[in-house]
Amino acid sequence: MTKKSIIFKGLFPALITPFKADGSMDLEGLKENVKYYMSVGCAGVCFSGSSGEHAFLTRQERIDGIKAIKEVIGDGKIIAGAGAQTTAVALEYVNDVKEAGADAALVLSPIGNTTADGMVKHYETLGEAGIPLILYNHPAATGINIDMEMFNRLIDIPNVVGMKETSGSLPFIAEILRNYSTDEITLFTGCDDLTLPSCAIGLQAIILATAGVAPKQVLDIVNLVKEGKIKEAQKIYWSLAPLTSVIGDESNFPSLLKKAVELTGHAAGNPRLPMVPATAEETARIEEALKIAGVK
Repeated sequence: MTKKSIIFKGLFPALITPFKADGSMDLEGLKENVKYYMSVGCAGVCFSGSSGEHAFLTRQERIDGIKAIKEVIGDGKIIAGAGAQTTAVALEYVNDVKEAGADAALVLSPIGNTTADGMVKHYETLGEAGIPLILYNHPAATGINIDMEMFNRLIDIPNVVGMKETSGSLPFIAEILRNYSTDEITLFTGCDDLTLPSCAIGLQAIILATAGVAPKQVLDIVNLVKEGKIKEAQKIYWSLAPLTSVIGDESNFPSLLKKAVELTGHAAGNPRLPMVPATAEETARIEEALKIAGVK
């Protein structure tokens, strides 16, 4: 395996994209949110993923967002979503991410029937852009599951530096960790409900929506596990469970996540249609979950 150009470690909140009342992108609000995450100890941010309404942003908005984050993130790292249905369009997005100044492109697997050979050719082609690529395994969204055999082939591509693992399989994470060191490759968990167990079995990098609402609490879990203080980490994990559950509602994601960010005093705004804002009942559930989590 080729030595990787960058290794990511630490917590990367999955950013929402704040919008103004007129529906336009709130770049100043985005900057303020990023400054807050960096101030509490995050290693960087993940922009323009599903939490950030990637599919509802224009190509120019994604570029503008990365450039805005670049202005304020300091030594932090920027990971930016660049997935698309076809290799040609994904390559355009990956090049955009590179030119805008991000540190890596997070590339969701193409949706549909793609063979292992097709996946290899897809990522080999994207790798020609010359920016670190992070695989994004999310079979519930794409219908494609990167198994160990496919992972071995994909991680061998020079510019593929790691993977965001969102299948929810701890045995799969353990199998990767048995075969690869976290000093050789980057393996992120993207499952908000598996923060504690993922850290406990050895993951060093995390991309989470929950961290966009409760970054201090998620960081505490990460640090307590490192210190071997599992019981203390368990208490925080338990307190975050209702919040993780309510903001992760897939039927209207990331609408409830955006409302939670707004309720913690940070820039958010309504999601873009066809997503609809959180209802009064949903907002009450979020407020209760925030109290249990100790966020407000």
